[in-house]
Amino acid sequence: MHILQLLSQPRLDAYRHTFKPCNDMALLGAYQWGQAVSASLHPLLGLSEVVLRNAIHRSLSLQCSNGAIASFRWYDRAERHSIALKGKSLAKIEELLCEGRPPIRKPVQPSPDLVVSRLSFGFWPNVMEELSKRHAPRTFTDVFGRHPHTKPKYWSVEANKAAVVLRLKRLQDIRNRVCHFEAVWKPHWVGAEGLHWSHSVKGLRDLHEAMVELLGWCSPEAMAHYKVSFGYNWFSRLCTTNAVFAFMHNAPACAHIALFDQPLAE
Repeated sequence: MHILQLLSQPRLDAYRHTFKPCNDMALLGAYQWGQAVSASLHPLLGLSEVVLRNAIHRSLSLQCSNGAIASFRWYDRAERHSIALKGKSLAKIEELLCEGRPPIRKPVQPSPDLVVSRLSFGFWPNVMEELSKRHAPRTFTDVFGRHPHTKPKYWSVEANKAAVVLRLKRLQDIRNRVCHFEAVWKPHWVGAEGLHWSHSVKGLRDLHEAMVELLGWCSPEAMAHYKVSFGYNWFSRLCTTNAVFAFMHNAPACAHIALFDQPLAE
């Protein structure tokens, strides 16, 4: 099949090793399933990124403006009560606030909303991880107001903050894999508990559930919206053993997602 010749062998070997297709058609089907299930994660990733970054921005804005402004330059070290950023986080902000070589401050500074919209998702887990003891408890309480243990005292414990930051970084990892066309189902990456590919499917479902829970901690309304969306339905039908079998049996027919409307095979 000519299309397989256009793909790199290391990329296809991952599917051969895990799914053990009996012929090239089955191999192509497994690959197309991987593409489809990865694409189905886009709605969750997009919604989560916007909701989470807006919640963090609002919390830090209110803290640094003494409750006066919900969209404030908390990231700008020229502001008296700004958050002390460092490393890559500071560098990304300076790229937006400065121009030229050597860099100097832009005469007209971008609005806080514009700055937030231009920051990559990776910026936000780093900010949450680097928050001082002064700002972290309130920020985590504000952002994850529906976490089962959310209180400033709970978020004063480093291990409790670290667990949520790790989940934020996991969400970032999924986003990077999807955007860079890397497989999201690989056994070692999803923490599969067995060698058969069905364990990878279950591992991906469990990972998806953890990311939906993270969204719910931030906004139950956003989680409810996602759970009745096309994206949730799309992922739920695709991330099943039935869907993998269907793709490997007849990949061209799987453009019709209704094929997967059957009991899940565990």
